[in-house]
Amino acid sequence: MSDDSKPKLERPIRETLLRLLTLIQPYRRRTGGVALLMLVTTAAALLSPSLVRQAINQGLVDEDSAALARFSLAFLAVIVVQAVGLRVQMFNMVWIGQHAIMDLRQRLFYKYLDLNLSYYDHNRVGDLMARVTEDSNSLQNFITWAVINTISNSFTLVGIVVLMLVFDWSLALLTFSVIPAMIALTMWWRKRSAKRYKAVREAVGVVSATLQENLAGMRIVQAFVGEYRQKARFGDVSTTELDASLKADQLASIYMPGIDIIAQVGAAIVIGVGGLRVLDGEMTAGTLVAFLLYLNLFFDPIRDLAMRLDQFQEAAAAGERIFKILDTQPDILDRPNAITLPKIKGAVELRGVSFRYTKPDTTFSDAPMGQKNNGKSEAQASPAPSDNGTAETSEIPEASDVLHDIDLAAQPGEMIALVGHTGAGKTTLVRLLGRFYEAQSGQILFDRQDIQHVTMQSLREQIAWVPQDTGLFATTIKENLRYGRLDATEEEIIAAAQATGAHEFISQMPKGYETEVEEGGSRLSAGQRQLVSFTRALLADPAVIILDEATSSVDTITELQMQAALAKLLEGRTAFVIAHRLSTIVRADQVIVMDHGRIIERGTHAELLAAKGPYYELYMTQILGGEREN
Repeated sequence: MSDDSKPKLERPIRETLLRLLTLIQPYRRRTGGVALLMLVTTAAALLSPSLVRQAINQGLVDEDSAALARFSLAFLAVIVVQAVGLRVQMFNMVWIGQHAIMDLRQRLFYKYLDLNLSYYDHNRVGDLMARVTEDSNSLQNFITWAVINTISNSFTLVGIVVLMLVFDWSLALLTFSVIPAMIALTMWWRKRSAKRYKAVREAVGVVSATLQENLAGMRIVQAFVGEYRQKARFGDVSTTELDASLKADQLASIYMPGIDIIAQVGAAIVIGVGGLRVLDGEMTAGTLVAFLLYLNLFFDPIRDLAMRLDQFQEAAAAGERIFKILDTQPDILDRPNAITLPKIKGAVELRGVSFRYTKPDTTFSDAPMGQKNNGKSEAQASPAPSDNGTAETSEIPEASDVLHDIDLAAQPGEMIALVGHTGAGKTTLVRLLGRFYEAQSGQILFDRQDIQHVTMQSLREQIAWVPQDTGLFATTIKENLRYGRLDATEEEIIAAAQATGAHEFISQMPKGYETEVEEGGSRLSAGQRQLVSFTRALLADPAVIILDEATSSVDTITELQMQAALAKLLEGRTAFVIAHRLSTIVRADQVIVMDHGRIIERGTHAELLAAKGPYYELYMTQILGGEREN
């Protein structure tokens, strides 16, 4: 891959690094203390060669043992001060770095919670995780070591330059003649390394994303004997990451030795020219030794700065990836004048609602649905999961309508069943109700209140979701149930579980409600997971409830056993039920038949069967299919 084809940083490195420094602003007092301590340790480092000079000139050359002892003790004291100062300095910088990165990780996590579902349709979870782990670790090294050492080295360089000029300005200027070569080498390295470290960070994100996908889908991988394919795939992305890292390290392997060679050329100049001056009596031996020590101190910070540039490039690449997340604005926002939606009765109405998937757009205006702002719609959603949970990007062309002029009204307490083939738009429709996506035109009203004019929190608090994937967390049953209402008492939790019939199996678990369900509720059966999901929704006491294929993952017998729980859950609530099993919706007040984003038929179960239209064909297909299976 040529340099031109490699990923380019989207903002200047300097801008990114300066922004990274704001991470330590909350700890500026402690940072100021470290800076003062740094001055002390730098002064001690600069004083050491002068003490050696005096010890040689006054102690050895003049054969004064008292002077030799005096300057030796002074040298020892300076070394102790420098060691203690560095110890305290390092501890405080580690403390600052750890706290700054903890703050950054929390900010990233909070941002992930704020971003709309459309964002996750375009970004892989593993890559987002890598920004919290690998990328933030790179920044921790930058904050903890690179920043403080760069400042310390800068102070040291300035002090050394002044002292070398004082000792012998002509020899100092002769020594500094190698600096242009160092600068040229550094500029060459910096120009090329920025792109290569950007490629490394991107490759690390792909590796993390691939790993996360495989771990999450391990059951499918093993069920379809896909281990070999996944090994090959992970090998490919790992090789890409290895190649990117090796190319970045290849530059460092040229740059670091190059700096050392140039530094040794400078030392050779001092030894040769300074040695002649000592022989001619123009310079004392102590001054030459001190000059060589200062020269070593001079090139040490330069070598260290060269190494820090490596960290700077890596931090800049990682910082850009993190700031790209932090700078992302949700494509659906509360309006500035949004009100809190009061407790509703459950009347829901859709008026002429149309929706299309387009690229994410962060533009926000106070214009009504469908009104354009600078050529873009107020809120545009990216490809979302379809009815079967997969992305619809391959089936839906960009900017194509997924819902077309939908008119639908549900009275409080009514059950609305949405049926149709996969990809008909059923899941998209119910997600619009919670403003997880935004329609380009039309209105959605709850109790005659346009949902665009209310806060999303107050809207979603009145809706409960029971998805096909129950979404249980790796914690106790009690905590999973309480997620429906965080302030629920233990008595309320048990009462809700008794109402849905979940209490019976929960009470038989090893630790009852304190039983850990493990990730995804893997310790529970499909029916038990669904009962927990029902109970969680019931505990939330919503006015509107949405069931998205809530019983499709259980067998018919288990589904019949769950009907009582389902009836309790839906009692007195407006319900939108998506179901491919038409037997579960025979009692619906309205059955809405959808096809390619349009309502093609509506009525009760009996009315639609009598009409012998699309619904009748779906129903008979399922019945005949069931007979063939039997």
